[in-house]
Amino acid sequence: MPAPALLRARDGGSAATRRAILAAAEALLAQGGEAGLSIRELCARARVTAPTVYHHFGDKGALLDRLVDACFAELDRAFTRRRSPADPVEALRWGFDRYVEYGLAHPSHYRLMFQRSMPRRPTPAALASYDRLRRRVAAIAAAGRLVPAVEDATAAFWSAVHGVTSLLIAGFWKSDAPAVTLVREAMLNQLTTQLTS
Repeated sequence: MPAPALLRARDGGSAATRRAILAAAEALLAQGGEAGLSIRELCARARVTAPTVYHHFGDKGALLDRLVDACFAELDRAFTRRRSPADPVEALRWGFDRYVEYGLAHPSHYRLMFQRSMPRRPTPAALASYDRLRRRVAAIAAAGRLVPAVEDATAAFWSAVHGVTSLLIAGFWKSDAPAVTLVREAMLNQLTTQLTS
């Protein structure tokens, strides 16, 4: 086999191995959360050795970072798969609901994204996700309808939607609890002004 073809075959095998490790890790996380992710069980499910896991991901923390990054990318896809409203305030309201939907549909992933036992720096996809929210808030400012500064409004809105999602996942509220709508609307009313004719 010529050298370029051999390299492509090896790269394809490496990519397949990484995908198998990530799929096994994701299944273990869905089943038992971060505590349920042991390298031994991961190796058994992915049919690889521990050195293979370490070769591809460095250590368990780096593997979890990669999974967290994938979760944030999936969260962003939940937003881009559907068209948001054109009005920037309505788009923020819509975004609140999509965020909560994602958390409820993927509770193990959500816990991993925000409640890791050993927090690390935000991953690139986590930073991109927060920036997407910042841009939504900045669009409201550009329309002349934002009351506080963009950074303050972004942090406050994210705190509210994250708090609601975390409480729903923990079982403190049901998804149709009036508090969910009350929090969303209170934030929008506090952060934005109405259109004037």
